Amino acid sequence: MEIDLAGQILVLDEAHNIEDCARESASYTLELATLQSSRDELDGMVNSNIRRSKHEPLRDFCYVLINWIQESQELLSERGFESASKVWSGKDTLSIFHTLGITADTFSNMKQNLASVLEKEERVGVVNGKEDMVLVPTIGSSTATVLKNLFMVLDYLYRDNCRFAEDYRVALQRSYTWTNQVPPDVPDAQGFLVRPRARHRQSIRVKREVLTLSFWCLNPAVAFSDLSATVHSIVLTSGTLSPMASFSSELGVKFTIQLEANHVINKSQVWVGTVGAGPQGQKLCATFQHTETYTFQDEVGALLLHVCQVMSKGVLCFLPSYKMLDKLRMRWVDTGLWEKLEQKKTVITEPRGGGKGDFDELLQTYYDAIKYCEGR
Repeated sequence: MEIDLAGQILVLDEAHNIEDCARESASYTLELATLQSSRDELDGMVNSNIRRSKHEPLRDFCYVLINWIQESQELLSERGFESASKVWSGKDTLSIFHTLGITADTFSNMKQNLASVLEKEERVGVVNGKEDMVLVPTIGSSTATVLKNLFMVLDYLYRDNCRFAEDYRVALQRSYTWTNQVPPDVPDAQGFLVRPRARHRQSIRVKREVLTLSFWCLNPAVAFSDLSATVHSIVLTSGTLSPMASFSSELGVKFTIQLEANHVINKSQVWVGTVGAGPQGQKLCATFQHTETYTFQDEVGALLLHVCQVMSKGVLCFLPSYKMLDKLRMRWVDTGLWEKLEQKKTVITEPRGGGKGDFDELLQTYYDAIKYCEGR
């Protein structure tokens, strides 16, 4: 997002997710086919003599990685139906890369090359027979993304004398995917192409091998180290950060100020319990067979009506799925229970998907019901 965080106060809400986010953001997975198309684009740049000295090392890096992936295929072990993999530790990967000629020094040069090929640059060229300033072509966004992500991972692996190397696992995985392929047009004896009608031109299901290379970061402290080094302070807030000691050690940061506050609602105001049966004494067992029966549906309705009769203010009712909501609503409309509920409360049903406008309108009805409720 290119926000300059130096000296800033950074607030992360819902911070119980931060460990997964940190691990994920320092990881990267890429398909061999994607790497090959990046190599082809860089190859085109070199052959067209565009910033050749800068593009060449980047292209060679892709070649080296592709060759290594293809040679490593024989090391894969079967892991289940049509899937095979091989996992290396970060340290092993770095020593393999060293033999391939990718070292901390060569990587540092490649980073500079990438930065310079992404820069916009103009030079004198000929446009419509006249000399003019033209932009030097740059690699496409997908190739740039591949290189940026690969370099981000390598940057973590080589950082501070490879101190994070053991926090990584590198995995090569082989799986298969099915794709639809339209058969090619075949010329007839006279050399004409006869294309069958659309409905006769059936696509063929083709099975394709997929090779993926993943750099998995296992330690949230890797990505978090970027933040804690530059910001003024980090504030993490969440309802569920306990136990705090393990959280702090996972992120590799000492939080000097910690607060576990009491809940805003007094214990005497809360009752949590399970209602096992409805007003007619029917068991409320919401397994599939039971939810299909009218007995269950009517019992839930009777219970909800009972709750609405004794609760003076709002009632919020959650159901396991929209399907169940629709089923109960249809039944209650048929039996007249829905009408009884509407005599007691303004009944609002959450819509399934729908536009944001519909939902806002519904919320307005809800707020109005609270504001202007008289006798209901």
